[in-house]
Amino acid sequence: MGSRDSARNRVILAGALALWLGSGVVASPVAEAGPLRTKLLRIINRVRDNHDLRPLRLNLRLSEDAKAHTRRMIRRGELFDPPNLAELLEPYRWDDLGADAVGCDETLNAVVRRWLDDEPHREIVLHPALRRAGIGVIRVDGRSGCGRDQAWVTAIVYG
Repeated sequence: MGSRDSARNRVILAGALALWLGSGVVASPVAEAGPLRTKLLRIINRVRDNHDLRPLRLNLRLSEDAKAHTRRMIRRGELFDPPNLAELLEPYRWDDLGADAVGCDETLNAVVRRWLDDEPHREIVLHPALRRAGIGVIRVDGRSGCGRDQAWVTAIVYG
């Protein structure tokens, strides 16, 4: 009976693993979720605070769209803006600015530094009318289109 239960448990575990691997997760090991998204938002808001700007608030539903876009970039192995930005922002009240910033680097701080070093992205991060952000961050362990062990990011902001 013990070996039969053990075999059944292995089958259940194998089935669960197959479901997880087939659920749209990128082939290489990936870590994503709230902690990375929250960390990026804290970094952005610290920069905004240093420029006397109000902090951005997280939009969880838009963050799911941002995360989906980040997955698409990883699958293609390249950075690109969401082609449907206006459609993604349509459900939300935004009247001054709707924009996105994408990037990848070893750390989230490095991604934000790159944004701040690029004038169009700097204007987005520091735009005073921004109120909300949808953020999708996925860390890819191993090789990806951006190099080894990279954090891939999509931030969709509006105000």
